[in-house]
Amino acid sequence: MNRWILSATVILLACNVALAATQSTTPARSRTSRPAAAPAPGQTLNTTSTAVPANPELAAPTGTTAPTGTTAPAGATAPAGATAPADRNKSGEYVVDYEPPYIGLAVKVGTTGPGLEATIGILDWLNLRAGGYYFRVRHGGTVQDVEYDFDVKLASVPLLVDLHPFENEFRITGGAVYNRNMADLDGTPNENTKIGDHTYTPEEIGELSGSIRFNLFAPYIGLGYGNAVLDADKTWGFVFDIGIMWQGTPSINLSSDGTKAGDPTFQSDLEQQKNDIQDKADYFRIYPVLSFGISYQF
Repeated sequence: MNRWILSATVILLACNVALAATQSTTPARSRTSRPAAAPAPGQTLNTTSTAVPANPELAAPTGTTAPTGTTAPAGATAPAGATAPADRNKSGEYVVDYEPPYIGLAVKVGTTGPGLEATIGILDWLNLRAGGYYFRVRHGGTVQDVEYDFDVKLASVPLLVDLHPFENEFRITGGAVYNRNMADLDGTPNENTKIGDHTYTPEEIGELSGSIRFNLFAPYIGLGYGNAVLDADKTWGFVFDIGIMWQGTPSINLSSDGTKAGDPTFQSDLEQQKNDIQDKADYFRIYPVLSFGISYQF
């Protein structure tokens, strides 16, 4: 009898050693999901509160024997096509992999000036994008015989939604732009100049100063190429956008500090000059947006 007990004990120890060796030589699993199979009645799963979320579709991987611990409900079956979002470590616990959203940054230049944009991936076909652009330039121009110096400022903050209907580089973009595009102007005639229907001396005109302002928020719609967060293995990319920004009808201000500044006739002629500036500025109610650049994914 003692020999039988000793033999059984040796056999059990040998089985345990073989099972431990098999588990220790099993290679680490990747983050690729696997089909799930329901545990047989009476099988138990050793889990921790941080390992498995409250998900009724989560089941032990096929071909594994769960150690004793928590008992699975009898007759439980896994839904068809269900996959286990957790990996099992050597201690038998399931650890859920967290994959953060992809984030990309792009340096761009175009008709809105140079700027930066950040893209965050939401779904395979949906991204959110925001950025900032700024550019300033001074140039001269003539409006109805009056020479002006224009100080043009291009400043905008786009808040956009990118739709990728084919889940590739092509995108359809819509959103709104915080619009600070504007221009200031000033002119000081040094000779007799016609304003409106009459001609005035430099002293009578003095210095003409004014401003051009657009709507603070402008709707945007456009098309583009490039997806800064398309692929986890992608680091650098090319991005391109073409669209329109509706700035609305600009508001114009124009004033003079000459000796005729308070004269009703001069004010009437100055109003005509203001209307001429308005006609020029109205061309920018719909502002064309064309930009391109290089993107980098973190």
